[in-house]
Amino acid sequence: MVLEVIQREIPTRGIGYVILRDCPEERLGEALGKGMEKLKKAGAKQVWATSLPEGEPLNPGPIGVWRLTHVYDDIRMECPLSQGHAKAEVKLNLRAPKRAQEENAYLDLVNKAYAAVPGAATLRTGSLKKQNHRFFLASQGDKPVGAFGLDLSDKTPELITLAVAPEYQRQGLGRALLRAALESLGKAPACTLTVCSTNAPALGLLQSEGFAQTGVVSGWFEVV
Repeated sequence: MVLEVIQREIPTRGIGYVILRDCPEERLGEALGKGMEKLKKAGAKQVWATSLPEGEPLNPGPIGVWRLTHVYDDIRMECPLSQGHAKAEVKLNLRAPKRAQEENAYLDLVNKAYAAVPGAATLRTGSLKKQNHRFFLASQGDKPVGAFGLDLSDKTPELITLAVAPEYQRQGLGRALLRAALESLGKAPACTLTVCSTNAPALGLLQSEGFAQTGVVSGWFEVV
């Protein structure tokens, strides 16, 4: 059994995470108890847990003294790119954030856009310094309006971030950003991503642009 306790989101979101790996059913209660104790001591207001293969999956309801309520699923989606893709209809100026001011603008925009998305990780200084990753800040005039990030580590690239500044949402910029991100991938065979199951606007956009669900990465439950 492997127990991973994640505390980094407690200061910003008040949420601690417990990830169980290879955990047999008879030890689920014990593992959750250890995770709960550590996270509550660290100040977590909520604790969310998931069980990853090849252990016993979590389900809503009681486990020992704990009760689990389903919060969301992380859904894996993929879009084939071999036939090309529609171009963005909204004009956006894209640039890689290299200066400190641009990096801070990227981090601030993405964190605000994802503030209400369950399970979203808060980006911090250094989040844009990852090998085989590319990040773009989108502007109209001199105003940042959106951002996206790509992980190019594998043959099939992954779209890891797609964000529109809250004050510019519902203006078609999400679709424009998505198309710009896919266009930047050149001759890649496909693009993958992970999206929260409760993020209905994102799911609708992705499906309308050719993404289809390929699986569920993890199911997350609140532990009380």
